[in-house]
Amino acid sequence: MGALLRDELREAWAGPASAGEYPGDVPFWAGFQDEALDGLVREALIHNQDLAASAERLRAAAARARIARSARRPQLDANATYARQQNVFVGLPIPGAIGPLSTTFDQWNASLDLAWELDLWGKLGAAVDGATADVAATAADLAGARLSVASQVAQAWFGLREAAEQKALAEATVVTYERSLDVVQGRFDAGLSGALDLRLAEANAASSRASLVSARRAEAAASRQIEILLGRFPAAELETAGDFGELPSPVPSGIPADVLGRRPDLVAAERRMAAAEALAEQARLDRWPSFALTTSLGRTSEEFDDLLDGDFSIWSLAGRLAGPILDGGRRRARVDETLADLRASRAAFAGLALRAFFEVENALDAERRLRERIGHLNAAARAASAATELAEDQYREGLISIELVLESQRGQFRAESAYLAARRELFQARVDLHVALGGSFGPPGTSAPEAE
Repeated sequence: MGALLRDELREAWAGPASAGEYPGDVPFWAGFQDEALDGLVREALIHNQDLAASAERLRAAAARARIARSARRPQLDANATYARQQNVFVGLPIPGAIGPLSTTFDQWNASLDLAWELDLWGKLGAAVDGATADVAATAADLAGARLSVASQVAQAWFGLREAAEQKALAEATVVTYERSLDVVQGRFDAGLSGALDLRLAEANAASSRASLVSARRAEAAASRQIEILLGRFPAAELETAGDFGELPSPVPSGIPADVLGRRPDLVAAERRMAAAEALAEQARLDRWPSFALTTSLGRTSEEFDDLLDGDFSIWSLAGRLAGPILDGGRRRARVDETLADLRASRAAFAGLALRAFFEVENALDAERRLRERIGHLNAAARAASAATELAEDQYREGLISIELVLESQRGQFRAESAYLAARRELFQARVDLHVALGGSFGPPGTSAPEAE
């Protein structure tokens, strides 16, 4: 990452923290202390099909780099040919012969041909530099894909946990509403309440059962989403147990500005900028003459057995100097093209860096505000629960109407559901922060997601 980017980061954030302030060399998901999540992420890093495709693209880039390096080395080829030829001598008739004179002969050739283009101006070296930078960019793409898959699994896992808790809440709500329906039914049978109260209680109970069906559907969809990331068949067989547990610990203070230097997308963009610079240099040098040496050593004979006879040896040694004179402006246009690509890669890098600043700042702000929101929702849920208990007691005593009871029950369900959703958002916001930072809160280079 460029010095300008690092300087801007240091100005925007606090300086480096003291030693021991960050977790050790661990992947970001280990900070949630969830063994189930750890196992799922590691499984995804091994079996995810998108990662398999990214790994193959890296192998292809490495092969292209080897091809570029091979152009700087001598090329040795072995050749063997056989030809059978007939010649006709027109104008040389032979008395008694039918037709013109002709002869047929065989030709056997074997040779070793050596060719070597001397990299006088560094054109081939620029091609190697570009291919090497492309390999590094593709490797960063793979690291980014691994980070993305790990974050998607974590996000989906927290989504599944919320879905399971929402289902449990919906099940408890069904029990509560049906219990209230029984109370209303008893009062109706005793002549203490009218048919309206009974119908309202029945509608509330039916609505809660419909909400339970939706909650079960959401849980199955969340399970299938994780299974796809794991490379499994989406059978909705993945289950979760328990709640979210403790909220994530607060973000440590004084995150070093250099953590953004390990973001895979920024690393890839910087390497592609280097590759574009190398390609522009290669295009510029392609306008200069090239010099190559060629040599050949072999034997030729009309008989295959004579190829082993030294009397039939042949050899050649040549040098070739070639330079462009007229090409219709093709090389000049190629230079213009590569320079435009270089400027585009620089602009893309600058835009990506700004995007990185936004994502980090947005994730930090989101977590701070979500913690505040969770506190308010928790208080609202407790108050709504107390209000529901009070309303139910007063209804049994005939002090209030059923409408107030049902409204308090619905308010409690909404508050508790919103509280669960906010907790999931907080955990997912922490994942977003890790992705924005390129890994855990540790120093750069200590948190690349790896599978065992």
